[in-house]
Amino acid sequence: MAADLLVYNGRIITETECLASGYVHIRNGTIASVGEKWEGVRTERRIDAEGLIVSPGFIDMHTHGIGDTDFMSSDTSGMVEGLRAYARFGVTRIVGTTLSNTMERILEQAGRIREAMNDGEFGPMLLGAHIEGPWLAPRCRGGHAIEYLRVPEKEDVERLLGEAGDVIRTVTFSPELPGAERLAERLALHSIVGAMGHTEASFEQAERMIRAGARHVTHMYDGTLGYRENPDEPLVMMPGMETAVLMDDAVSIELIGCPVHVPPPFFRFINKVKPAPKKVLVTDSLVGTGKPEGTVLTYRDGRKVYVAQGVLRMMDDDPAVNGNLTGSAVTMNVALKRLREYAGIRLHEAVRWGSLHPAVTLGIDRETGSIRAGKSADLVIMDEDFTIKRTMLRGRTIYEAK
Repeated sequence: MAADLLVYNGRIITETECLASGYVHIRNGTIASVGEKWEGVRTERRIDAEGLIVSPGFIDMHTHGIGDTDFMSSDTSGMVEGLRAYARFGVTRIVGTTLSNTMERILEQAGRIREAMNDGEFGPMLLGAHIEGPWLAPRCRGGHAIEYLRVPEKEDVERLLGEAGDVIRTVTFSPELPGAERLAERLALHSIVGAMGHTEASFEQAERMIRAGARHVTHMYDGTLGYRENPDEPLVMMPGMETAVLMDDAVSIELIGCPVHVPPPFFRFINKVKPAPKKVLVTDSLVGTGKPEGTVLTYRDGRKVYVAQGVLRMMDDDPAVNGNLTGSAVTMNVALKRLREYAGIRLHEAVRWGSLHPAVTLGIDRETGSIRAGKSADLVIMDEDFTIKRTMLRGRTIYEAK
């Protein structure tokens, strides 16, 4: 941890404004001051930002993996190595996300996430676990294996909270499942973000979940079905979950920064209808993310996938399967660059979708998520194209471009 450090001569994206030329003074890993004139600031060490953008570090609250790291199969050392990889793309905090599986396997991986959080060098990057599944609607399961899906039985919920409640940050579930309302209440009581996703819930079902404490939507417009036709009145549309969460400003919405998963007009739409802290960008990235175009990966079950333009696609002899979408391989810096283009917003506004807004959603905005005195010195130095030059965690450089 840097005892006394000055990052100067940069275009600073502060919590409330953008400084054309300014500095960030860091003391013991915490931002001590932010301003425009740094000549009188005395420090032991200095970093010249050379006119580049100094941004808050990015927070990815929905990622399954990167490189060779998979939060559903990697051991603790593999997870720590993955954290090092995230830093290359400006990410300073993540929530490691699991997939539907047996409760035993999910709890085992949650335990490994807990261990990785204690790593002395990269552990602070890992905020905890996002449990995505097994409480998902079968029709909207996406890449989740159907054999693991189930309803949230009381015993399973209490076991998960009892054995891993200390490490869980978010839980994604489908509101229409029996027991979902009780689950939402139990999550709220444990200060865990209840997230609705992989769902075809009705307006009324979503409203009940919000009343019970659900406050987030997992990858909106991907695995979430909204409006539908009234079965009793042809051509008359019925509201669904989308209507409920757009109407309620207490609920945040995340979008995957990938035009395959989310058609670009939805970025402009959500930017227009949701208040600032309630729109969040994520990657939903899988193992293989960050690898070169065309890289082929072989899963443990023998299936093969390849990296193609920010997504993973199946490689199979069956032409009906070959090329099918498997998941996201987008990195956070690329996702933010796309957001700026798709939503038609300024760079600093896009940055907040991937820093302050997820920090607010996760309840850690007093600690990190923006450049302000008293917050952790989680910083990124980058250019206008979101090319990362340096990533800093608590004032310590964890990545520097060569």
